[in-house]
Amino acid sequence: MLQAIDLHKRYGDHVALDRLNLTVQPGEICCLLGANGAGKTTTLHLFLDFVPRTSGQALIGGEDVAAHPLRTKALLAYIPEVVTLYPALTGRAR
Repeated sequence: MLQAIDLHKRYGDHVALDRLNLTVQPGEICCLLGANGAGKTTTLHLFLDFVPRTSGQALIGGEDVAAHPLRTKALLAYIPEVVTLYPALTGRAR
């Protein structure tokens, strides 16, 4: 289960996400739709613990993302629109 409880993100004076409440049960499909700046990417980044939340909770499988980032990331798959890799990154061990 994926759950947001009053999830809020602020960058200075700008509110990027305003107290989102969302529950996605196992087997459900959820789509985030909205205009640019609506908070879609911010929501994903909060669930992936890429950015710290201002307040509220992001839960994956009942576990708080901020408290257990490695365990919760193991339950997700994320493919961004633009993939940025380091120039020297290879699949070969050195």
